[in-house]
Amino acid sequence: MKRSSRLTRSEDIKRVRQDGLSSAHKAIVVGFLSNNLEKNRIAVIAGRSVGGAVQRNLAKRRIRSAFQGFQDNLHNGFDVVIIARKPILEIEYQSLVNALQSLLDRAGLMKDKVN
Repeated sequence: MKRSSRLTRSEDIKRVRQDGLSSAHKAIVVGFLSNNLEKNRIAVIAGRSVGGAVQRNLAKRRIRSAFQGFQDNLHNGFDVVIIARKPILEIEYQSLVNALQSLLDRAGLMKDKVN
């Protein structure tokens, strides 16, 4: 994920979480809000409920890796916040990819289906 496409300001992340829409899975939550830009900005969050620093970093790496395949297939102009939940450390990677695809599709952010 390019650094220029990251959502880094806490005010922007709070705005997405409060004013945006969200879809949930047992391992992740995807929140999104229109940003009136020509690109998407992404934030990946793993709170202390996921585990210690090592587990949180692993969870974020897994999410970023899974998201990489969908990045070019999203409609532009959205801020997306992906929040890790504790079960993310226990599910298989392909299940995570499928869950992320399902949530992005349910949110209407996907241009086409990705196989």
